[in-house]
Amino acid sequence: MVETKVGHVAIIGRPNVGKSTLLNYLVGEKLAGTSAKPQTTRDVIRGILTVPDGSAYQSPYAGQIIFLDTPGVHRPKDALGEGMVREVHQSLSDAELLYWMAYPKPLGDVERAILEWVKDLSIPVFCVINQIDRFPKDDLLRALDSFQQAYAFKEYIPISAKTGENVKVLVQQTLQYLPAGEFIYPEDQLSDQNIRFHVQELIREKLYHFLGEELPYDGAVRIDEFNEEAKITRIHATIVVERDSQKAIVIGAGGEKIKQIGTAARIDIERFLGKKVFLELWCKPIPGWKSNIRFLRENQQRS
Repeated sequence: MVETKVGHVAIIGRPNVGKSTLLNYLVGEKLAGTSAKPQTTRDVIRGILTVPDGSAYQSPYAGQIIFLDTPGVHRPKDALGEGMVREVHQSLSDAELLYWMAYPKPLGDVERAILEWVKDLSIPVFCVINQIDRFPKDDLLRALDSFQQAYAFKEYIPISAKTGENVKVLVQQTLQYLPAGEFIYPEDQLSDQNIRFHVQELIREKLYHFLGEELPYDGAVRIDEFNEEAKITRIHATIVVERDSQKAIVIGAGGEKIKQIGTAARIDIERFLGKKVFLELWCKPIPGWKSNIRFLRENQQRS
């Protein structure tokens, strides 16, 4: 009988290093929004990979891995940022294994800050160097040497989260280190977070995708209504910004920009839900929302 391994794996690293791209590739579904801009991920996003018998990964183990995609490590400037840092710390205490994701570059200031967080951990830590499809081999070797000198990692695994190169090896090695246990979730479940949370993430991704550098990270998405009917799901959501000038940017001339955001988000949401979606977006300025504890708490409860 195949031994079963089960555990939580936290994924940490600097902003925009590819943590969400890796999570989406591992579970085969867009659970986390991705963007070329840093700090796209604000909450820990949980994805579940179930390996029924190990054959797909040439592993002697079956397994269920619950991945914790964390916000990028950064110096917080407001209540929102402080909450993101707390989420990362909590994930470290919840995990049985840690992926420290990095670019094929030697340690920088962010990595040295992360080192202070992980050096006293008792769980296995993997050094996962991402974007090997984009960097020369010499860069990879210099990065590996820098990380080897900084910390005694259990494994050093270079990957491409975008193309999937070496991700199978990453899963193989992960199953080796996780504790034995019974599956926690049904084999077809991809996340234990509610649908509203993932819908919010998909809308927010499109917000940043279409606005590029026009809108700094001053935008949030609030799900106001989420009604599932037999043939259609009706969603009303508000894009929250800090200033009236940002509202004008989100809406665009003649409402074209918010329509563009809504159309792209609806397509992704329909793919995610597997049914027709009616999506209506509004935009509202709430000055100082990133430092408004009450707003942040209520928005988290809504999702």
